[in-house]
Amino acid sequence: MSSAEAYGSGLHEVRRHHLTQVNGVLRRPGMYGRDEMAERLLLEAMAAVDGCLDRWWAECDGLRDRDAFAPTGVRGAYRGVLPADALRDATASVYAEIADRLGWLELDRALSEAEFLRLGTDVGDWVTRDRTLSEVVETFGPPSLWIGGANPFFAKTLAYTTADPAHELICFHLWNAFAEVPSSEGLKGVHPEPVLLAVRHRSGSFPDSFSFTPEGLRRRPTADQVGRLRSTVWVFHGDRARHASGVFDTLDAGLAWAGGHRLTGTLAEYAIGGAYDIAVDEGRFTPSQPHHGTAGHVAAFGPGLRHVHLTDGRRD
Repeated sequence: MSSAEAYGSGLHEVRRHHLTQVNGVLRRPGMYGRDEMAERLLLEAMAAVDGCLDRWWAECDGLRDRDAFAPTGVRGAYRGVLPADALRDATASVYAEIADRLGWLELDRALSEAEFLRLGTDVGDWVTRDRTLSEVVETFGPPSLWIGGANPFFAKTLAYTTADPAHELICFHLWNAFAEVPSSEGLKGVHPEPVLLAVRHRSGSFPDSFSFTPEGLRRRPTADQVGRLRSTVWVFHGDRARHASGVFDTLDAGLAWAGGHRLTGTLAEYAIGGAYDIAVDEGRFTPSQPHHGTAGHVAAFGPGLRHVHLTDGRRD
């Protein structure tokens, strides 16, 4: 084999490897991390291999132009659309659409032009009542791309398209979660199987591209929840008090309680989980000193979220 042939063979192997990784992250994004950094890194690497970085950067600019990319990425744009535990797979569907346009997405099934046209025409009316995962597959057939695992207790996204990269993906965003039941009853979902919340099927502005089921409208984050990656609570800690004395679902509830008792102290917002780990995970804190992450540092770490100081029950 000549050196030119060896180089060509090596380049082909590199491309095949990157292509496999791209299609892997687009099918099981949760295995690659909590946010979309894996998609961005792998797709940009794929663009470098194919010599089309300009096209990749143009696609990224296009996301911002249609409000599909917030300061916290595509995930941030979805925060006003879906519950927090449905964001990971939904976010990957936007990058899958880019991969399809750039010729990298390997479809599990390509719809015919007629099937795709019928799906696009019918889906807006079809979602006016609640639908399940089974109904989606029974009505429209197996998806072109299944994003997420098969576990019926977790969210997932099903995408449909044709073999023509000019067609956008029609994405069905489904949700489920573990129900809070006695341990003696075993694991149960909120629903027997994932239910459809929204379909992304319109071109143009990202916020206007969705149709919602009734359940999707019920589960859609409220204005107070938008912008939060995780569930949070408000904890009241009195001045000079050793322990916290109140925990509330909302700021208003905490303010009302503290005001009723004319308390002096701080009402602080905490994400559910360890404050240090969450701050690092969300990029709000970057360890840079030897003591960062030690037991003492983690134990004393503040939440880094919103807080209100009160005097005699009133905001300072």
